[in-house]
Amino acid sequence: MLLTLLAVLVLLFLWTSGFLFATDFSLPTKKTKHFKHVLAIFPHADDEAVNCGGTLHRLSKTGSTVTLVILTKGERGTPDATLDEHLKAIRTKEAQSVAALLGISHLQQEDFGDGTLHTQQQALQTFIENLIAQEKPDLLITYDLAGFYGHPDHIACSQIITTLQKTTFQQISLWYATFPKRLLATVKLPEHLLRDPLFQTKRAAPTHKIFIGSSVFPKIQAWYTYKSQRASLTTGIGKLLPLWFFLSMVLFEYFADVDNSSTSAE
Repeated sequence: MLLTLLAVLVLLFLWTSGFLFATDFSLPTKKTKHFKHVLAIFPHADDEAVNCGGTLHRLSKTGSTVTLVILTKGERGTPDATLDEHLKAIRTKEAQSVAALLGISHLQQEDFGDGTLHTQQQALQTFIENLIAQEKPDLLITYDLAGFYGHPDHIACSQIITTLQKTTFQQISLWYATFPKRLLATVKLPEHLLRDPLFQTKRAAPTHKIFIGSSVFPKIQAWYTYKSQRASLTTGIGKLLPLWFFLSMVLFEYFADVDNSSTSAE
């Protein structure tokens, strides 16, 4: 009995310490109820779960229509980014399951070619421009101009959406999904995939956070649903405790409002 109590106290201490470390209390917490239609656009299935899965679920739960668009089938989602055509069907099925978990109103998955978005700028811009015009969202969510860790697909996606928002869709709010600097410093990122060595100078500092509360549970389920990406999703996370324990500490997700964000978190 004493050992059980001691174990519980140790876990409680670890969780509380992790929560305090992962939370940036200096940033304001924003409400999301006024957003009626949210359009999240990411290059790969799992980008949405990692960056804003809890927020997307919370938005859906509070009555917002949430559309998720994934630009590729993720055929390079291997540890060394080599091509595996079998991953297309696997990651498509995983994305469909995750969309259901997160309460996504509509999932649209395209096949622009994993790892090649930066070579299809014009076709991609036309597609995204038509998509935004058709969906008429009041909030766009995507990567920042650093692409999280310099991934060329992430950067291409962000550059196109940012340009369109600034030139054609200025009335639509644009949020970059990001993380506090302190949290980023503890996670080993797959920087062997980066193409832009100066990506850190383009990283957006978060301007606010969203409390996801109980939406952390479907977010955790989403991470586990992406079984094909388990190795990459657990990179940099300790092996002594299960993944869900670490994820449960992150009760806030972080965003940079493009109209109010600084250039870099560095």
